[in-house]
Amino acid sequence: MITIGSRIFTPQDIVLQDGALHRKGSFGRVETWYYNGIFDNNYSIVTLVNVIHMGHLSFVLAGLSIYKDTKLVKRLRSRNPYKCFYGSEKEPLIRINDQQIIKGYISKDTKRWIYQISMGDDNQGVDLEFIEITKAWKGKTFLGDWLVIPRFEVNGRIYLNGDAISVSGEGYHDHNIYPIYASLVNNGYQNGKIPIDSMNITWARIMKNRANEELIVVLNRNQEYITINPKDVHFTIEKQVMDHGKIVPTTCCLNVENDLLQLDVKMESINFHRISIPTINYWRHHIRNTGTIQVNSISRKIDIIEISEYMKFL
Repeated sequence: MITIGSRIFTPQDIVLQDGALHRKGSFGRVETWYYNGIFDNNYSIVTLVNVIHMGHLSFVLAGLSIYKDTKLVKRLRSRNPYKCFYGSEKEPLIRINDQQIIKGYISKDTKRWIYQISMGDDNQGVDLEFIEITKAWKGKTFLGDWLVIPRFEVNGRIYLNGDAISVSGEGYHDHNIYPIYASLVNNGYQNGKIPIDSMNITWARIMKNRANEELIVVLNRNQEYITINPKDVHFTIEKQVMDHGKIVPTTCCLNVENDLLQLDVKMESINFHRISIPTINYWRHHIRNTGTIQVNSISRKIDIIEISEYMKFL
């Protein structure tokens, strides 16, 4: 039987420096910058930068995945020594081998967060601008620090086999930091988001061990964020498959019932693939979310494809 912890995830406001490199206490930790985008022409992308410190050993992983109709069509991956990496401690600014990968700032006019994301080149790569739609937040989970900007307007270009493809759609970003030992005392996590009109649901399932989980649901609306008491959240796995010797959930249900939010959504994997990372079993899914949501008197149907992650340690 799974026990859902009574601890309530408590999100807080962020400042620009929260999205920067966190060098202090760098012994034995992983810091990750993750972005995804889903576009109107059925392309989607994920970019990922991992800075890994293990004692005196430090290195940087960077990856870009390009999808068409939810199927992976191009993947770029690199492993670089830490000396090839630059990360600002004051603002989101990352360079690898002198190429700017991430630059984040706050618009003076609109006060919205903007990220410029570039990876690869004009043969295979992306050059995208992420403009914040919903309010950002941060908090602490079983794993460590988690910063989320749930929804962006995204515009730019994908470069695929030398062709420049203009794209427009929506995106998501999170930035997390956890100690190396987190992989020894936790089993992993599963997370995703559900955008509805001007609102958004961000959800996560943090697996502490086989009998203890942390369920997180955060509702963004009207430029505010509201965390949901885990006692009001029910997460069930309806279907699983075996992949690379591990059991992977492919159909899940998320239900919330309280005075503010009633949510009933089924999340079915359309396509997924495993990404090999040292000591980690990681799967990325394109999932179809279907169901209903009601916030106070506002009721909407849900039918949307989003990107979800599932990770198991060791």
